Amino acid sequence: MTVQTRGRGRPRAGEELDVGRLLQGALEAFAEKGYDGMSVRELSRRLGVSHALLTARFGSKDGLWFAAMEHALAAAESSWRQLADDPQLDDLEALRQAIVYQVMFSAAHPEVLRIMSHEGAIDSPRIRFVLDHFVNPLRPLVERRIDRLVAAGRIREVPYATVHYLVVQGGGAPYATPVETALLGGSQQPDADEVRRHAETVADLIVTGLAPISR
Repeated sequence: MTVQTRGRGRPRAGEELDVGRLLQGALEAFAEKGYDGMSVRELSRRLGVSHALLTARFGSKDGLWFAAMEHALAAAESSWRQLADDPQLDDLEALRQAIVYQVMFSAAHPEVLRIMSHEGAIDSPRIRFVLDHFVNPLRPLVERRIDRLVAAGRIREVPYATVHYLVVQGGGAPYATPVETALLGGSQQPDADEVRRHAETVADLIVTGLAPISR
């Protein structure tokens, strides 16, 4: 599926399109209301741009959703790929650094995890787009390191999905659910040091939990 990112029309006189701001606004709106609950017309009102301009630029609500998710996930996918591919990194350290990075990404972009919570419950072209373009292409790289660690007896064998959800959903939950986090005594607006400490703790707990079980 190709995401349309270049416009087919021009803004009206005096109307400029800040694409980065628009896509961030779309992410926040989809995170708040879900795909079905948010209309392009409502988003145009929120962002102060014309409905015609959004449809000229992205074609449809689908096109806007795909462009917004690609905007958020492309840099993350590239960073994950570098960590997974770096031959200088020890396998366990690469896994740990990837966990830290993912948690910090979730803190910076909590709307992505909220959107995935909406989309992950039903089958649709949107959830398949994210899996096919961002998750599955990285999986063999991560599994290669995990397989080497298992073969060397450095970690125990666990299902890939278990690790995925512990890292993505578990590590990112405080930022995707800030009200619950606050009620549990956490900060709704953590600073960079707090985010880093949380990410390091999550990584340490997961890596330690993957250690072989003594019998």
